[in-house]
Amino acid sequence: MSVVLQIYAIIVTLSLIIVLSFYLLHRREVTRLSQKLQTLLHSFTHAELTLDFPSSDITDLVNALNELLRVYHKQVYSLQKKDEAIKETITNLAHDLRTPVTAIQGYTQMLLQSPELSEEDLDAAAVINERLNVLNQLLNQLFEFARIEADEMEFSYTTFDLNAVLRSVAVSFFKSFEERKIIPALSIAEISFPFYGDEKAVTRIFENIISNALSHGKSDYHFSSYDNNEYYYFSFQNITDSISESDIDKIFNRFYTTDLSRSRKTTGLGLTIAKNLTVKMGGSISASLNNNVFEIVVCFPKQKG
Repeated sequence: MSVVLQIYAIIVTLSLIIVLSFYLLHRREVTRLSQKLQTLLHSFTHAELTLDFPSSDITDLVNALNELLRVYHKQVYSLQKKDEAIKETITNLAHDLRTPVTAIQGYTQMLLQSPELSEEDLDAAAVINERLNVLNQLLNQLFEFARIEADEMEFSYTTFDLNAVLRSVAVSFFKSFEERKIIPALSIAEISFPFYGDEKAVTRIFENIISNALSHGKSDYHFSSYDNNEYYYFSFQNITDSISESDIDKIFNRFYTTDLSRSRKTTGLGLTIAKNLTVKMGGSISASLNNNVFEIVVCFPKQKG
């Protein structure tokens, strides 16, 4: 009887070992497939999932996942082609419209200098010229956005003072603030913030952010800079009533404008361009809204060594 029990115990033990082995193999295979799936989702290749050892249950799952991968990659490819077509259309549109707009502006300038026009006609010509200036600015922004998206913008890297750029940009907007009877508060660090990057691109970043503040802000403008051991920070704050919490997550999306600002003269590209330029130089940009105080913070890394 004891021999029978021993044989039974051996059979049970072997069965458990076999079951445990299959379990561990299945678990390892599922883990491997999961990791492989994550890789394939971001690789945009035609590779598919494969099994290291046969299993009818897992085979059915792998076949289903491969079918989903094929559909997913097909849709991604289609979206990429559409996105490229949109970018090309934007570039062509901006380029084709700039020449006639510039020509019309030339004729408008001639009309404004004409002594034969009545005061009413001169006022009308001035309005036309103002609208053309706005249109030209919007076209330039579209063209700039298209160049950045297509990686056609060339950067000229030098070492310069970020604080000096912020001061210069802030001063360039003082006339616009004065027209609105507003004096922005400046808390720019007196020390130099040396940075290796493209000075024109940083200028554009700060210009777009302050321009956005003028378009959407209401009062209490405050521009400041500060740093820590690793980063330089630039804060742009203002009170606003045209931006809500629901806008924050989309504020840097291309062509995005808030519900209260759709009638204003904007493409919705200013902050998108600012973000793209910031990221291309290794920085980051974020937006927040607290008690109607809207803030954009730009961060650039300090040079090591």
